[in-house]
Amino acid sequence: MATAAQTNANRENAKKSTGPRTPQGKAISSRNSLVHGMTSGKFLPPDADPQEFFQLLDQFRNRFQPFDEVEDALVERLVAAEFKMRSVRYMDAGLFHYQAETNPMPEQFNKAGRSNPLAWAFHGDSAYYNSFSKLMRYEGSLQREFSRALRDLSMLQADRRARLAESQAEAEAEAAETEPRQPDSPAENPKNEKTNRTQFPEASGAANGPFAPDSAENPHLNPPIPIIGGRPTS
Repeated sequence: MATAAQTNANRENAKKSTGPRTPQGKAISSRNSLVHGMTSGKFLPPDADPQEFFQLLDQFRNRFQPFDEVEDALVERLVAAEFKMRSVRYMDAGLFHYQAETNPMPEQFNKAGRSNPLAWAFHGDSAYYNSFSKLMRYEGSLQREFSRALRDLSMLQADRRARLAESQAEAEAEAAETEPRQPDSPAENPKNEKTNRTQFPEASGAANGPFAPDSAENPHLNPPIPIIGGRPTS
């Protein structure tokens, strides 16, 4: 029986354990329940390779990047359905081999060599066990399970991204409201600008203007012609 000191020491040590922190450690920890199930033979079908399942699980996790335990559970549902659908292909081939060995085609039905042993195996199974039709229904249920899990995962991730984008937009809006505003610079006074407005811009004293006025300082530039006896004199 443990003493009180040992019990207290165990409790203190348990507080220090926070579980796996790295992505690799979390991935290994998430497989614990699967490993125990496979050890007892309750999870994977017979002759299934656990490493193949875990490799497929890692591929799906890298593809969908689950954010929490709920999204990760949906990813595992996807992998389980996909892994079982791959097993259906092996079962389909195994059924043909089984029917061919247990119910071989009579030689009288294949004298010309034109009969198909697969057709004979399918016919024999349909007449008695109908295993192929049941296998097809089983595959269809797995495909529906895969589609449902994929739809639920897509909707959950889309909703999470939308809420994240909304929260980011609200945070940016709050940051913009709390940010101190810079004082506006005073507008320039248009009255300070000196302008020269004339009715005839060309007559503003330009050197080569066609309508330059006569200078008032030189009245003899164009002297008047004297008139004598009603006739102008040169």
